[in-house]
Amino acid sequence: MMFSISLDGAWGLENGRSGERYRASVPGFVQKDLMEAGLLPNLYDTLLESKIEWVEHDDWIYSRKFRLSEEALGSEALELVLEGVDTYAELELNGVALGRTDNMFLTYRFDIKAAAQADNELVVRIQSPTATLQGKEREFGDKLTLWNGIPARLFGRKAQYGYGWDWGARLVTVGIHKAVRVEGHASIRAFQPAYEISHLSDELALLNVSVAVDAKLAASTAANFTFRLYDGGQLCAQTQQPLTLKSGEHRYCAGLSVERPKRWYPIGHGDPHLYRLEVVVEAGGASVSAECPAGLREVNISMPYDEQGRKFIIEVNGIPVLCKGVNWIPLTLFPGLDTAEDYRRELEAIADANMNMVRIWGGGNYENHDFFDLCDRMGILVWQDFMFACGDYPDDEAFCELVRREADFIVAEYGAHPSIALWCGNNENQVFVERSREKRKQGYGEKLYFEVLDDVCAKDKLRPYWPSSPYCLTFNSTKLEGDYGDQHYWGVWGGVVPYEQYLSVNGRFLSEFGMQSYPSMRIMDKVDAASSLRGKRFDAMQKSPNGIQRLLYYTSGDYYMPADKAGFVYVNQLMQANALRLGVEHWVTRMPDTSGALVWQWSDLWPSISWSIVDYDKVRKPSYYYMKRSFQSPGALLKRPPGAAESELYLVHDRGDFQGRAVVEVYDIATEAVVDAAAYAAEGKGHRSTRIGGFKTDVLNPSRHVLFVSLYDHSGSRLARSSYLVGKPHELALRPARLVVKEARGENGERRYSLTSDVFAKDVCLPNVPGTISDNYFDLRAGETAEIVVHGPMPADFLAAPICLNNIGTIDYV
Repeated sequence: MMFSISLDGAWGLENGRSGERYRASVPGFVQKDLMEAGLLPNLYDTLLESKIEWVEHDDWIYSRKFRLSEEALGSEALELVLEGVDTYAELELNGVALGRTDNMFLTYRFDIKAAAQADNELVVRIQSPTATLQGKEREFGDKLTLWNGIPARLFGRKAQYGYGWDWGARLVTVGIHKAVRVEGHASIRAFQPAYEISHLSDELALLNVSVAVDAKLAASTAANFTFRLYDGGQLCAQTQQPLTLKSGEHRYCAGLSVERPKRWYPIGHGDPHLYRLEVVVEAGGASVSAECPAGLREVNISMPYDEQGRKFIIEVNGIPVLCKGVNWIPLTLFPGLDTAEDYRRELEAIADANMNMVRIWGGGNYENHDFFDLCDRMGILVWQDFMFACGDYPDDEAFCELVRREADFIVAEYGAHPSIALWCGNNENQVFVERSREKRKQGYGEKLYFEVLDDVCAKDKLRPYWPSSPYCLTFNSTKLEGDYGDQHYWGVWGGVVPYEQYLSVNGRFLSEFGMQSYPSMRIMDKVDAASSLRGKRFDAMQKSPNGIQRLLYYTSGDYYMPADKAGFVYVNQLMQANALRLGVEHWVTRMPDTSGALVWQWSDLWPSISWSIVDYDKVRKPSYYYMKRSFQSPGALLKRPPGAAESELYLVHDRGDFQGRAVVEVYDIATEAVVDAAAYAAEGKGHRSTRIGGFKTDVLNPSRHVLFVSLYDHSGSRLARSSYLVGKPHELALRPARLVVKEARGENGERRYSLTSDVFAKDVCLPNVPGTISDNYFDLRAGETAEIVVHGPMPADFLAAPICLNNIGTIDYV
């Protein structure tokens, strides 16, 4: 028999320096509790960093009283479980020291059998993370280099972004950020069930199944293990295995065969079918169980040689997957507090944008099981970094052992999730290893990525391990990045080159690239409705060096300068969309020579000027809708190589064979008529992109001609339509547009808006709308009707007032 008593909820909180007392919530953080109490500014005060930094320099004491029944106290084993503590803490129960924590990514268990009584007081003393890390830095001695934050962050197993990043405020969290409970159970506990696939065919799957057992026994004893695999509620495979149970923590294995297995596929390639693995352990009159999801699929990285170098293709069940998606940073400045509903909202939006992969960035946090459960069910692939980012990391034995414990836990805890396609050693530390090799034989962190993490991940047979992102198969010459392995391309933005440079970047898998923009006016007005864009509160939102100047540079390249703040935000966001679209469509049309395009970044974790395509208030920027169209499959995309007279028409059929028809139309915005058109057979075999024709575009007039590309299936149904300009947006001779909107309510309460325009209207949208919108920021021909469907509750002040580029007032001297 096992019981669990939650200690979540209200706790006492005391400042170790001043002795002041506060109310706290667990799971939670000191800063969040003080914000909610009105004692610290909220996140829309973007000048908050200097006002809250004192918190990270103090020690904090959490306390909680609780009762235990006689039955609980009589349990053979009684443990205190903390799923996450941030970060350096000492624990005591009723004055008895229990132990310490030193890694916010680990779950900790403490034996409280001897210390527990009917009335209990638990005290968790958390040391200043910054003081602790700076002490470790001094002890290490060598000077370590980094991008973002302070060097001391490199010495701790704590979310690295808390010390500030080029998209986020410095908020160094302190707290108990995951669940706390007391568990009582018999002498055995089963946990972390797992499976390996030794054979997988249409007829049969052979699995090696296992479970970890913690047995508190005086001597070894006989036990019966039952492994069951369920398909929904139906038992489809079972095996029983008598084994000898040893004292301590050990893993126990058996074989399981599944007839006519159903494979798990990523979204767009089949059903992400899930089984449930259940394990029951019986010994000495006690019975315990554990379960996990199981997805039967095979994942590998294929790197065949070609004239350019070597491809980088993630294959699932033998299918080469064009990975289309985003980079994920934590949803908030308070890692680990996200709910299943929070994740559902984000992941549904990602899937709705025709994306199939999320890369969990290595400077954040390992997300909760709810995140991976949703990815499993939705078929979203996860590229999972270990939590190392942008710096030299120490490699002494103590730190390596700390990392090994973390990796062992993470791989065992999350490895059953079929959505996790690969483990990756770090974010952007390839260059740091290479640089530090100039002064030492092995680069900083090299042992971590090539020995410690590699050894742990080698035991996981469900997915490959990739040592770094980016990684070009060597740490000796990062100039090979792009021809081998994955690539982070930051010449655009970082190198301030025109975004048209994307067309000359032929990386094998673009795991990072991006362009900044302002957030919506909904956020801007919350921060400071009266200020100019150079106001201090807006400047504080820009964490990238020279970011404001770069935004002006890129925006003025595409658009005339608007006459007001809202107009500038609108065209600046469109510039971001233009840039991302150019890169994405170049790379997806190269499949399989390029097999991945992951946009940096998905969302914001505070009111930021950043690379996100969804802002902090959950308003989707134009880039979201542009990516939704560019990632659509099957799709027809037009690409104009630099200096070419002819644009190339591609069929993207990464989901398999396709046969249909593509049509290119030239629309004249001066006469509001189609003045030329051409049809193409759209046929493609396999999972790739195929060039299906060309269209002469050098003869077109950028001031009046717009190209529309449509794709039809074999029955004549239109699957997709995109529009393309011949030149830059500022070259278009747009006329003022009269937009008419009509609203209706759908059967399920959704709002349906029909929009029409009397002339060609560029980038028509309903601006500043949080939540789910079917489409936005599209081009509308004269007399056409387009429908926008809005789901979910709207703000009380919401007004359906569409805007378009035609009607944005501009200054007349730029």
